[in-house]
Amino acid sequence: MYKNTISKCITLVIVNHLYNIIIELVDKLILPIFSFFSKKIKRFRINRIDLIEKIENELTNKKENIWFHAASLGEYEIAVPIIKEIKKKYQCNIILTFFSESGFKLKKRVKQIDNTFYLPLDTKSNTKKFLDIINPKISIFIKSEIWPNYLKEIRKRKMKAYLLESRFKKNDWYFKSPFKDFMIKSLKTYTKIFTQDLQSENVLKNNGIKKVINSGSLKIERVVDQLNENNNNEVIKKYKGNNICIVCGSTWEKDEKILLKYIKESKNNNIKWIIAPHDVSKDNIDRITKKLDSKFLIYSKINKNNVHGNILILDTIGDLKSIYNYSDLSYVGGGMGLSGLHNILEACVYRTPVIIGKNYSGFIEAEDLVELEGVISVKDYNEFKIALEILINNKDVFQNKVKIISEYINSKLGALSIIQNEI
Repeated sequence: MYKNTISKCITLVIVNHLYNIIIELVDKLILPIFSFFSKKIKRFRINRIDLIEKIENELTNKKENIWFHAASLGEYEIAVPIIKEIKKKYQCNIILTFFSESGFKLKKRVKQIDNTFYLPLDTKSNTKKFLDIINPKISIFIKSEIWPNYLKEIRKRKMKAYLLESRFKKNDWYFKSPFKDFMIKSLKTYTKIFTQDLQSENVLKNNGIKKVINSGSLKIERVVDQLNENNNNEVIKKYKGNNICIVCGSTWEKDEKILLKYIKESKNNNIKWIIAPHDVSKDNIDRITKKLDSKFLIYSKINKNNVHGNILILDTIGDLKSIYNYSDLSYVGGGMGLSGLHNILEACVYRTPVIIGKNYSGFIEAEDLVELEGVISVKDYNEFKIALEILINNKDVFQNKVKIISEYINSKLGALSIIQNEI
């Protein structure tokens, strides 16, 4: 027992030192080198130049701070319901940080957020300086955000911290040597961890992490909250007219290959297509439009008096979730390849059928709804064509999918109430 304890302590120290060496190498060497070859990495570095000083200069509000961290846009959307409730409960300054550009560039953030920053890299010096500046009353991390140096500093300062919307499996790398003790120590920093499902709660408790509550997912709360927002869009309304409208959300190249083939071969002028690529950069939009034979429109360049054609390319960030309101049925992207399935609930909440690709393992709502036969998963073009045409032509099948989706959403509400009572 004694030898085992010493061995664990030594391993913990070694992994901790290795982590700090790696994160410093990333900051000082790897990112600078790769920024010459990647525009995205270059922007990542530019966005963090003098970041600590920018944060210090911008934070002039003397209220107590509550810090939310979301990796990207998807995590931010999940956090919106609890951000609103925490603002009401504590009347604090809400600071939101993002790791990626997708969330930071979003212009239509909720009014409860007072300051938004990029997250400084998880180096020892950055974490100390950042927490010195914001001195959060509470820190709230969304999903699998486990930054060891931030958590170590939070632990040293005896601050409250919560992890929301988490999901863990027994074979996750977090729980494998030599990382296990290092990551478990980080996870034990959280005052409470809220999981999406019972399996995750059991996995954490089996690894000695006891402050865990299975709350369910905030995704459901957020998409239902979306129904109460103004989703009216005169441009999309005029574009759709009296036609069937199919919204294809957060698509990647492998999704688009199937979609564009169907559009080309079916030549159905009674269908209005809206394609919202995951990457809305000009280069990617150009790549898509070069493959189109039909007349197309680019969303940012049209108005409600110029909506001719059957294909609309959505090239903006943050509009997709409200545009699903105009969809008669949807294809949600990311699952045809390995890039990661987009949030299907943003489409499902409007009580319309949804088609996804074959790779949806690990996405709990997709797993549930495919098993319940509410969402259709397709492996290739032929399966997509069959599924789409059945939904268009068979009202009974269509309505059955709608019924299953509606019942599922109604059954999964409640996470927000559980979480707000505990924080």
